Amino acid sequence: MGNALGGFLALDVALEYPDKFRAVIAVGAAQRGGPRHWILFIIPTSLTITAARNSMYFCAPYSPEKYRRAVTWGAMQSPGPITKGDLYYYFREHDLTGKTDKFDTVRCPVYLLTGDYNPTSSVEDTAALAAQIKGAKFNALPGMSHSGMAENPAVFKKFLIPILDEIAGQPRSNTYADN
Repeated sequence: MGNALGGFLALDVALEYPDKFRAVIAVGAAQRGGPRHWILFIIPTSLTITAARNSMYFCAPYSPEKYRRAVTWGAMQSPGPITKGDLYYYFREHDLTGKTDKFDTVRCPVYLLTGDYNPTSSVEDTAALAAQIKGAKFNALPGMSHSGMAENPAVFKKFLIPILDEIAGQPRSNTYADN
């Protein structure tokens, strides 16, 4: 399971190594990260300050404040060069255009979740991706945002547990431990 950039990486893993994982859950993922928000991260200020400012913006106003502040604090802990590389992958390098038909969701099921308050990967973006990956399963997360699993864990859990139960019920034909 991966969130945002981690969601993009989860999709890369499913595409490249479908026999190594039982399933992937990509939260806040899309076919590509866009260029639409890249400008927010190249303003000549400290990336830490930019990350903090944008983290509060990325949180849903419905989430408990203590979790929104924790998400912001966490974003401030990333060193600038690491954040810059992560953001470059997220907004420029990740692109599944022309690759979505190569997913094998029988070997590695793909689950997609996106909050309706996510400013970087909208519900529409993720729904469009789900429609392109044969067998992918998609759920919109009402009232959730970019960091839904961290900013409102109680609500996120209501969506996650049924997926985990479904994955747990699937036979393991080939796992990383077996290879």
